Amino acid sequence: MNISSSSLKFSVVIALASLSFAEPAKSQTECGMAAYYDSGSVTANGEAFDPGALTAAHPWIPIGSWVTVVDQDNGREVSVRINDRGPWSGGFIVDLTPAAINAIDPHQTSDVRNVCLYW
Repeated sequence: MNISSSSLKFSVVIALASLSFAEPAKSQTECGMAAYYDSGSVTANGEAFDPGALTAAHPWIPIGSWVTVVDQDNGREVSVRINDRGPWSGGFIVDLTPAAINAIDPHQTSDVRNVCLYW
């Protein structure tokens, strides 16, 4: 069997076109309560605290990791970058900046949200 170069290229293009590329599954999940924090000058990674940034504090997820935060009450989600350590009290699993908590609760119904983290 003799396959021409153009036939082979066409077959490869068709095969690639038929593939569907889905977002990779997140490997870890943690659910619990989130609060927001709006004070501080420097985060654990050394950058200035920015209440308008989509960032968060978590006790052990590696600094620089991107985490999807999903509000369990309304289904809204936001991706945040872990750049600080905490929370250190109240049984919370994550501290979000005001910008991040406003993304999942735009009507500002509560300062505390029931969330799941995916990373």
